[in-house]
Amino acid sequence: MNVEWYMARRLLKEGKGGFASVAIVKVAVAGIALGLCVMLLAVFVIAGFKREITRKLFGFTSHLNVLPLAEAGEGGCIRRGDTLVSWLEGLEGVEEAYGYVEKPAILKSRGEEGEIHGALLRGADAGRGLSFFREHLVEGELPDFTADTASNGILLSANAAGYLRVSPGDRLTAYFVDDPRRPRPFVVRGVYRTGFKEYDDVMALVDKRHLTRLNGWEAGDASGIAVALADPGRAREMAARITASLEETRGDCEARTLEEMAPQIFDWLKLLDMNVWIIVILLVTVAGFNMVSGLLILILDKTALIGILKALGCRDFSTRRLFLYIAAGLVARGMLWGNLLAFALGGVQYCFHVVALDPETYYMSTVPLFFNVWHVVLLNAGVMAVTVLVLVAPTMLVSRVDPVRSMRFE
Repeated sequence: MNVEWYMARRLLKEGKGGFASVAIVKVAVAGIALGLCVMLLAVFVIAGFKREITRKLFGFTSHLNVLPLAEAGEGGCIRRGDTLVSWLEGLEGVEEAYGYVEKPAILKSRGEEGEIHGALLRGADAGRGLSFFREHLVEGELPDFTADTASNGILLSANAAGYLRVSPGDRLTAYFVDDPRRPRPFVVRGVYRTGFKEYDDVMALVDKRHLTRLNGWEAGDASGIAVALADPGRAREMAARITASLEETRGDCEARTLEEMAPQIFDWLKLLDMNVWIIVILLVTVAGFNMVSGLLILILDKTALIGILKALGCRDFSTRRLFLYIAAGLVARGMLWGNLLAFALGGVQYCFHVVALDPETYYMSTVPLFFNVWHVVLLNAGVMAVTVLVLVAPTMLVSRVDPVRSMRFE
């Protein structure tokens, strides 16, 4: 039988004489609870923020994009892109692949004082890459790209619609930077809003067949091919594998990851990870010092008990282990309350969106949260391990207690 553990469990019980009844111990336990709560909430928020940002980036582009090489001399065109799409969809780990055509244009609303706005028109296929825009649709409907003839509908962002002062049903004209200049009329069918200003300001969806004809391309040609992966974590591996195959078979295009296409955003997200580490280190340090001070007060408060245990033949090692068990139990109690508080506050935010954000600055209208079981387990285990290790040194004070003098301490 582990005598030290048995005694620690008895002494941890609430009530007069119990270790948990000491005021400084209650403060230390409360510090552990609040510290862990803040750490968990910080991890939930940063994980949710990163997940939401990357999800929106994937929606606008994809996990991988096959793009033409600059030296290929094809004017930004992947020839016979439909055959490449078929090959990509047959690869293990690829969920979906589809070609798209992009072309910059200047949009002008109708009327004597029509507004002008620059945009990047993306040619979409029927049912390919549209679920993201359908999810963020706020007005109207998606244009119908399934008809036998090219649709004249256009999907604008709420930002672009505001700049142009148009709404679903209004007409506008797209002017393309070609020689000669070739205007094309469109009808606004729907308006979407993602909160991602960098993309919302410029991205508009039209029928792919319009842009293909304007470029003078064939039906299967594409500006790029979006590749959705079953496991986004394998993006770099799949990009290297696809690029190597393309170099051998075609030599006119390459696969690029989303991180390579938007490095500034991913560098920013990495800075957020650093912020989390700083928060965790600071709070674990504070919690450790709280418990060290609490344990020292406990040892001084229970000097008479230490003397009695030594008089009964208890060795210093056993007494130290007793106090270490007690400290670990107090840390566990604080961590339990910290977990409950963090999940309660996180659940309220997740369900009711209490804390709002400015979408112009943070790309979303409310604080996002993402609950990951492994994050919770690892953070709890790390806090427990570090705090208990810090508490080993203060228990050495037990060996300096003299039994004869300590029993008269009170």
